Amino acid sequence: MRSVGILALFLVLSTSLIATSQCGCGIDVDPDCYLVFKTNETIEFSLVVPMDWFQVNGYTQNPRIFGWRIETKEGNVVRTVVFDGEPRNRLEVMEWDLANEDGQIVAPGYYNVIVMTTDSDVAYPVRIVDACRSFCACLCDCYTPLICDIPCCPPYGQLYLDLRVGEVRSCNGLRFSFTITIEAPPVP
Repeated sequence: MRSVGILALFLVLSTSLIATSQCGCGIDVDPDCYLVFKTNETIEFSLVVPMDWFQVNGYTQNPRIFGWRIETKEGNVVRTVVFDGEPRNRLEVMEWDLANEDGQIVAPGYYNVIVMTTDSDVAYPVRIVDACRSFCACLCDCYTPLICDIPCCPPYGQLYLDLRVGEVRSCNGLRFSFTITIEAPPVP
């Protein structure tokens, strides 16, 4: 009886190990902090210039923005946008549609959103997770684990980025909406 229990435990462990190895579900090293976005969302971001940045650096003028780029965790550039003409005001709101230079949505993983300014490059790590999976052949990818944001603390005396969801796209092209209209009766 005891050998049947050990054999069953061995089978369960070996099956889960094989399933994990077949799909590339190895443990990935996470950055210390990041925000999570889904593949059907866009990312709006803007540069934040805190008051302590002026005090620490002794500047009297706001930095200006040349453009932005997206890099993989390994440092490969996925997309670059450089503004035409003069650098833009720090109040510029930028948006990444999660597409690379070829217009294809990037694969789930870790990326850095980088804004190029007259002072320095300012980066914020993000994690892109799949939101529109319709079929999965791998045991390890058939569930979506709860993935939470681990926000980065704003650094003292440094520029930083504010990121948020810009737009949520439909996964299959279908959109449903309904409108409710409430009308008040005319006043006599």
